[in-house]
Amino acid sequence: MQAFSTIASHVPVWVWTLLALLLALGLRQSRDQYLPRGRLVLLPLIWLAYGLWGVRSSFGHEFALMLAWALGLVLGMQLMRLSGLASLVAGSHFDAQRGHYFVPGSWLPMVLMLALFGAKFALGMSLAMHPELAQEANVALSFSALFGALSGALLGRSRTILRSSSTASTATNSAIAASPQGQVLPA
Repeated sequence: MQAFSTIASHVPVWVWTLLALLLALGLRQSRDQYLPRGRLVLLPLIWLAYGLWGVRSSFGHEFALMLAWALGLVLGMQLMRLSGLASLVAGSHFDAQRGHYFVPGSWLPMVLMLALFGAKFALGMSLAMHPELAQEANVALSFSALFGALSGALLGRSRTILRSSSTASTATNSAIAASPQGQVLPA
């Protein structure tokens, strides 16, 4: 317990503030909500920047590291699109009356945000105790890919919400066009 208090005492206050903010944001994401398009895009872009900053601040900006981050990003987006995780945003749709997207509550954003925060925290603590780890290619490439994958999963979630909503509106428009009187036909 003394080791934890020693470590915690050396962590800057802004880190604990960021953790509290993430918990509050994650709790909010766990409830159904209506979000504007900009907010659906902004949150993953912030996490993209945070993940990229995590790579650059820890290891520099070597091409191999940026490539590992980018490949992780694509992998995270594809996993969101192709896996069963996409079903977590089932039911999302654009509400034309409100001009916002309905997003069903999910714990996934909190898990992804805390995973990215935790990975960056663990890396920072490890590098503070063992700076030589920054020179280890396996460590640098692994964390770069991890930061990219977690950021990509958050981006993929938003992309899935935006696409599922546009797919639903395209299906509705097709049904209206196919009906003889321009009415929506039952599915």
